Formats: sequence, structure tokens, C-alpha cells
Amino acid sequence: MEETMKQQYHLEPDRGLLNDPNGLSWFDGKYYVFFQWNRFEKNHSYKEWGLFTSEDLLKWKFEGSAVLPDQEYERDGVYSGSGYVIDNQLCLFYTGNNKKGGQRKSSQCLAVTKDGRRYQKKGIILNTPEDYTEHFRDPKVFQGKHSDYFMVVGGQQKNGKGAIALCHSEDGKKWDYQSMLAVSEQYEMIECPDLFELNGKTVLLFNPQKRNNEIDESRYSFSAYKIGEFQEESGTFQDGNLDDGYKKMDAGFDFYAPQTFLSPDGRRILLAWMSRMEEEQEKIFSRTEENIHCMTLPRELSLQGGKLCQKPIRELYDLLGRECAAVYQAGEWKANPEERTFFLRMQRTGEKQDFCILFHQKEAELKYISKEKKLVFSRRNWVDGSMENRSVMIDTWNEIEIWSDHSSMEIFVNGGQTVFSARIFPESSELEIAVQGIKEAQIQIREIRSEK
Repeated sequence: MEETMKQQYHLEPDRGLLNDPNGLSWFDGKYYVFFQWNRFEKNHSYKEWGLFTSEDLLKWKFEGSAVLPDQEYERDGVYSGSGYVIDNQLCLFYTGNNKKGGQRKSSQCLAVTKDGRRYQKKGIILNTPEDYTEHFRDPKVFQGKHSDYFMVVGGQQKNGKGAIALCHSEDGKKWDYQSMLAVSEQYEMIECPDLFELNGKTVLLFNPQKRNNEIDESRYSFSAYKIGEFQEESGTFQDGNLDDGYKKMDAGFDFYAPQTFLSPDGRRILLAWMSRMEEEQEKIFSRTEENIHCMTLPRELSLQGGKLCQKPIRELYDLLGRECAAVYQAGEWKANPEERTFFLRMQRTGEKQDFCILFHQKEAELKYISKEKKLVFSRRNWVDGSMENRSVMIDTWNEIEIWSDHSSMEIFVNGGQTVFSARIFPESSELEIAVQGIKEAQIQIREIRSEK
């Protein structure tokens, strides 16, 4: 019997392909999570915005289509963007794409809603500035300190190098290009920027992309962040060199295009697209399902010791159910959860640090090598059957949390200072967790209930 890829408690549509989270916001008593969606096929040939809503971040309603490419300036796709509540309306800022005649034309656009159901198009609010190519997209809007508004947009300069643009508006409707906020010499494009305050500092999220400019093709990209200071008056970000001093957002296989928003109680919450699959991986992964790809768990952000920490939002712990006993015998801890949807917390209680956790007959593995100060996560590649690895250097570990769904794992180390996000191809019908190499540890395993 083939295992299901369908997730239990992660956001995913019932059909088609999901990618970037868009328009994350709290509006009129609900959380709104829009997303890039091809509802017709499991590929990237079409883009609109789909929508999930929730009142509590646990019970989610799939609302279907929200913003469609029904205008000439967006005929080839409603691309990524953000949401912000202005004058009691949810304002959705996004990139409209038109590739008429084989020539890309990008426009930053606005749609508004008063009820969260009907979306009124306001048209183009910003054309591509002179210094940029038409690779200019993914507007993220935030409010300044003086009731005005700012927008960061990912882009490519005319010299073929990546950059982030800063735009300004007095009212959120009429926009002007202000300055080039940050630049790259190593990368040909910057996607999905985000800029926000956290613990008195400014955090800049960005996604550097290597491109072949001659054939206009993406080759490689990842998610990163820098911590600095944003000066509204001058429109500058401390150290706008995107090639140095950044840290990667995620140490795993599947994490891209993160976006944040503020919850009503002031928490900075992040979601990201949990995929970086290649075409052959997508075909195999989704062959038994009508849909492909999902979001990460919603994560609460904080700064600790100069690091951006990501932890599962506190509401998620309400999903934890019955405990699954972990028994120590023959030199290892063993547990047999009934389902793939489980939560595992391991806290070190002794001096010994080395361990190895094996999941479901080595579908995945997490190990720490204290001599090398290296934490390694491995999964079985479902295309060729090999084991592929991701690793990070950490001095020590004190606590590890693992959230497993039907076809994914998210691993949070030391309060979210390090995170691994990965899709897992479920093959084994023998569900077993084995923790080897460490006896002095507190291990808790619990089932996870669904509230979707």
C-alpha cells in the first residue's frame, strides 16, 4: 500500500500547485494566508492567488481562488506580494505579469477588499523604475513611524545584478520609487524581500538568485537574512551589501520565499513555501495526489544573540495528543508511533552529546557529531534512492523539537536557532523511531491531531 503525501496539519490546497505565501495579514477578525496557486495543473504554467482563512491559526478554511489574472497587465500571472490593512480595507499589493510578444513587463498592482471575499482591482500603482530590468517583483508593504508607508521590491539592475528597491507612499495608494536599498554583485536577482522591526532591530529577509541572464533562466536560490538598522528619513539600510554578513534562514532541503506579518498580540509570524524540488522530484512526489507542495508551520520569530530564531507558534502545541512511550533497551531508545504525524522533543540531561535518530527504516536521520561540532540531517532521495545530507555547525545542543507530518519534517534546535525543513517521501509501513548513542536525555513523543 502506497503511503499518502497529503499533509494533515500543514496548509495545502486540494488540487494543483502551491508555492509562495502571499498577503499574510490579520483582517476583520481573521488570519488571511494567500498563496501562489496553479489550480489547473501541478506545474508553474499559471499563477493566481488562492486563500486560506482562520480565526485561531489552527482551524483553517480553504477559500479557493481569490485574485485572478483577469486584467491585461496581469494576463500572464498574478505573482507574489503582500497585504496590509489601510483605511479599514485589506490592501493586496502584488506583481502583475504580461509577457506579450515574448517580452516580460512587470507592474506593481493593488487590489482591495472590505469583506475578504470580493476583490476590487485598482490597477497599476508602480511601474518598473529606470535602473531596473523587468525582473522587478514581490512587493512587501509596511507602515512607517509617521503614518506613511514603505514598500520593498525584489529586482535586477540594468547591469544584470540583483537589488532591493525601496518605494514610498503617503497614503498607501500613490507610490514613488525612493532608492536602491541593498545590492548584490554575486547574484543576478533578489526575490521576495521583507523588512520589519524585531526586538529593537531591523531584519531584512531576502532570496538571492543565480540566473543565466543570456537565456533568462534561474539556476539556484536560497533564503537569507541580515540584521541592521533601517533609517526611514534617508531610506537606507545599514550595510546594504547583500553578499556579505548574511545568514541562511533554514538549514534543510525545502524552504523558500518566507513572508512575515504581525498577529493582533504583536508577534512576528512567518510562513514559507516548503519546497525546492526539481521537476523530476515533483513528478514522482505527487504522482498519487491531485496537489503538490505545502506551507511550513507558522513560526514565531525572535532575536537571540544576533540570530533570528524560529519557533512553532504557541497555538500549535494545542494539537498535541496522546504520548507514545519511548523505551530504552539494548543501548538505544525506541518508539513505534501509530501515525507519521508526531511531535518529538529531546532534551539533553547529561554531558554526552553525540546521538543519531533514525526514522522509519532510515527514510530520514538526524545526528550530532560532537568532535566536529556538526549536526547532520539526511533523507532518502526518492528519485535515485541515495541518502542526501544537509549539515550545520553548532557548538552544542540542549533541546530538539521535531514536527512530523505525513510527508515532511521540521526540526527546531536550541529554541529555533537552527531549523531544518524538509519534505520526506514516505515508503516504509514500519513506523519506528530509534535514538542511538545517548542515554542521558529526556525524550517525549506525542501524536498530533488535525484541526484543518
